[in-house]
Amino acid sequence: MAFSLSSFCWGAASAPVQETPHIIPLPAALQVKTGEPGFSLKEGVKLPEGHLLSTRAERIFRDNGIKTSLAKSGADVLFTEDSALGREGYRIAVTPDSISIASGGPNGALYALQSLMQSIVTDGNGAPALPRMDVKDQPRFAWRGLMMDSCRHMMPVRDIKKILDLMERYKFNTLHWHLTDDQGWRLPIAKYPRLTAAGAVRAQSPVIGNRNKPDGTPYSGHYTADEIREVVQYAKDRGITVIPEVELPGHASAAITAYPELGNTDIPGFAPKVQETWGVHPYTFSPTEKTFRFLEDVIDEVCLLFPDSPYIHIGGDEAPKDQWKQSPAAQQVMKDNGLANENELQSYFIRRVEKMINKHGKRLIGWDEIQEGGLSPTATMMVWRSWMPNSARHALAQGNDVVMTPNSHLYFDYDQGPGKPSAPEYETINNDNMTWQRVYSLEPIPQGTPKEQEKQVLGCQANVWTEYIPNLPKWEYHVFPRALALAEVAWTPRELKNEKDFKKRLDRELPFLDARRVNYKRPDNGAPAQPDAVITRERR
Repeated sequence: MAFSLSSFCWGAASAPVQETPHIIPLPAALQVKTGEPGFSLKEGVKLPEGHLLSTRAERIFRDNGIKTSLAKSGADVLFTEDSALGREGYRIAVTPDSISIASGGPNGALYALQSLMQSIVTDGNGAPALPRMDVKDQPRFAWRGLMMDSCRHMMPVRDIKKILDLMERYKFNTLHWHLTDDQGWRLPIAKYPRLTAAGAVRAQSPVIGNRNKPDGTPYSGHYTADEIREVVQYAKDRGITVIPEVELPGHASAAITAYPELGNTDIPGFAPKVQETWGVHPYTFSPTEKTFRFLEDVIDEVCLLFPDSPYIHIGGDEAPKDQWKQSPAAQQVMKDNGLANENELQSYFIRRVEKMINKHGKRLIGWDEIQEGGLSPTATMMVWRSWMPNSARHALAQGNDVVMTPNSHLYFDYDQGPGKPSAPEYETINNDNMTWQRVYSLEPIPQGTPKEQEKQVLGCQANVWTEYIPNLPKWEYHVFPRALALAEVAWTPRELKNEKDFKKRLDRELPFLDARRVNYKRPDNGAPAQPDAVITRERR
C-alpha cells in the first residue's frame, strides 16, 4: 500500500543550507549534508487533493507557517508504507528536488512530518528550507506518556487541545486522563447522574501558597460526554491514545458522597463528603455486590466513551484499609472468600473489576499498589514509588508488563530546581529540585532486568498532579521543558543520549515554545516565560 503526498514546493531550489536540524527527540539515525542546497519551502507546499494524509499534513504545515495548496498531480513527496519500520517508525530522504517518506503506518507518517517541522532552517538567501538529509527512526519504547489530573483542578477542552498539540510535536503517544478522585468526579456517567451533580462539587479548596488555609470558594465542574469524545478524537488525529482512569477502591470520597450506599456504611462515624483538602483520605468502596454492579455499569460507559483505549486505568493506589477493618460487611466478604487480610481483599476487589474490563477486550492497568495481596498475571503496572525498587523487578519476573513513572524523575508537579518565582502562586507539592537534567538522566529499564524481560517495560510517563496547578500556564511551567527531556528518554536509543547536545537543541526549540505562548520554565534562570500568567485562576 502506498501513500502519495505532493508536494512541499513548486520546484524552487534553495541556496546552500548551513544549519543542521534540532529534532527533539533525537532520531535513531540522522545524516545531514550542510553547505549544499536543500529543499526550498519559500513558495509553500502542494498537497494531493483528496489524499488520506492531506488534511493532517496541511494542518501541520500551516501550524508551522508553511503555506499549503492542493494539487491533483505533480508530487514532490512520495509517502510509502514499509511494515518493517513498525507502527511508529519512518524514513525521510530530503534532496533539493524531492522528499521521500516511508512509514510503518499513519503514526509514523505524523512523526516524520514533525521531524521535518523541527528541521526547517533558513538557506543562504534567508528563505525557509529543509536541509539535505536522511533520517531513519523509530521509538525505543511504545508507551510515551503524560498524565493529566482533572480532579483537583480541571482544564477546559481548549487547553487540553493545546497540550495534545504539544505532545504531538514531541512524539508522545499516550495521554493518561485522571478523571475521578476524592476531590471531584469529572467523568459523565449517564446511569448515575449524581456522580457529577454531587460528586463534582467541593465546598472549598486549600489556598495556593497557604495550603493549610481554605479559600471558602466552591469548586465544581465536569466534562460532558460530547467533550470527552471531542478530546478523544482530537488526540487520535494526532496519534495519541487517551487512557481513562477511574480510581478504586480508594480515592473514592466523591463517588461515595454521591451514592453513600457504595461506601462502608456500617463503620462508626460514616459521613462522606467531597474532600476539601489534598492528601490521602480514608473513604474506600465497600467490597459488596452492590458496589461491583455500580462499577460494572461505570466501566461499560467508560468503554463506550474511550473506544480506542486498549486499557482502563483503575488507580489502585493509596487505599487505606482502616474502613475495611472496621466494617463487618467487608470482614464477611473476606471470610466468605478465604482472604487472609485486607491486602488480599484489595487484590480480590481489583480482580473482580479486571474481569469487567476484560469483557470489553481491554486490559487493566494500575499503580504499583495493585500487586499488594497478589498481582493478576494479565494486569499492567505503573511503577511510581521510587523507594520500592524491587516492585518493578517483581512484576517483570512474574511476566507482567510495566510502565515506569518513578516519582524520583517523572513527577512533574514537583519543584524543578532553583530560580522559581517567590510568588505564592508558584507553590509546589515539594521542593525536590527535579530539574530537566534529572529527567534526562532516567534509564527506564530497571537495573538488573534480564535481557529477555526488557520488552515488558512498555515505556515511561510523567505524572502531573494538580493540587497546586490551577490553570494551563502553571501546568505548562511545570511540564516544559522537562517534557522535552522525557520525550528523548522515551524515544531515542540509550547510546545516543547526550545531555550537552540535547541542551543545544533545546535552546533552538525555545523560540517555538515562545511563539506558541507556552509558559515554560526557562532552562538557565528558572523564570517563567509569562511571569504573570499563573496569577489569574480559572474556575468552572
